[in-house]
Amino acid sequence: MKSNNRVVMLADCQSFYASVEKADHPEYKNRPLVVAGDPERRSGIVLAACPLAKEKGITTAERLGEALAKCPDLVVIKPRMQKYIDVSMQITEIYKSYTDLVEPYSIDEQFLDVTGSLHLYGTPVELAQIIQRHVMEATGVRARFGIAETKILAKTACDNFAKKNPSGLYILSKDTLADTLWKLPVSSMFMAGSKMTRHFNVMGLPTIGSVAQTPLSKLKQMMRRKFGKNSDISAEMYWRIANGIDDSPVRPGTHQVDPKSVGHMMTLPRDYAKLEEIKVVLLGIYIKTCVHKGSNLLILWRNNIFQVV
Repeated sequence: MKSNNRVVMLADCQSFYASVEKADHPEYKNRPLVVAGDPERRSGIVLAACPLAKEKGITTAERLGEALAKCPDLVVIKPRMQKYIDVSMQITEIYKSYTDLVEPYSIDEQFLDVTGSLHLYGTPVELAQIIQRHVMEATGVRARFGIAETKILAKTACDNFAKKNPSGLYILSKDTLADTLWKLPVSSMFMAGSKMTRHFNVMGLPTIGSVAQTPLSKLKQMMRRKFGKNSDISAEMYWRIANGIDDSPVRPGTHQVDPKSVGHMMTLPRDYAKLEEIKVVLLGIYIKTCVHKGSNLLILWRNNIFQVV
């Protein structure tokens, strides 16, 4: 990375819920462990799986019964919502000790702009290693860092490279996109779900590079033919993502505004009446909604639909 560029990191906590539980239960250090929504029901969902469990083929969001079939000696722990929030906030404070530009992205992911901190710590990799050790020593959670010049590239670097790198670190520079990011299948592009991936493949754009190297005007024409005249914004969004173009700053406090209402909801397999069970439901809703301790939440229950407003 050039010295005059911004240095942005996307810090991701590996198997966050499972890592928190393993830190609190050292007796399970060498055993496969999952955090499941309802351990008493084999139909419960796996919310997090530690690396040892993943080696057994267990994946997040699969049914607990399927996970136990793959690994009968699996350790299953009920989620502790408040504990995860507390540890997440503790990690946030650690990040803030290295830069005042910290923006939460989810409960286990945060953006850091460390441009102004590097003169104190050395290279981006050296600083990431320092923070990585600090988080591990304080919480027992391993953090991975995607490092780049923009937020979108930092997120891409973390998801596609840092998580697969033994060090947990990866620098993705705009100068190297042709040899790194652009070679990946379009399914690896941020914001490209399975349906959009199929559309890109039908349009003859199978890689991230093929999207990036298509002139924007042509990509807009292609997407208009596919989706209609109102697809220009989507076309530009994907084109900018593929090219790593992102001018947005790291904004502290972006997700700290108390919303008047939260529109997220989920359908449940049965009625939940106990407070501990309701906290499990809140866990899923919390992922993309930064709920702080002390927030006033109104819980509504209608026709087996749980909603927080």
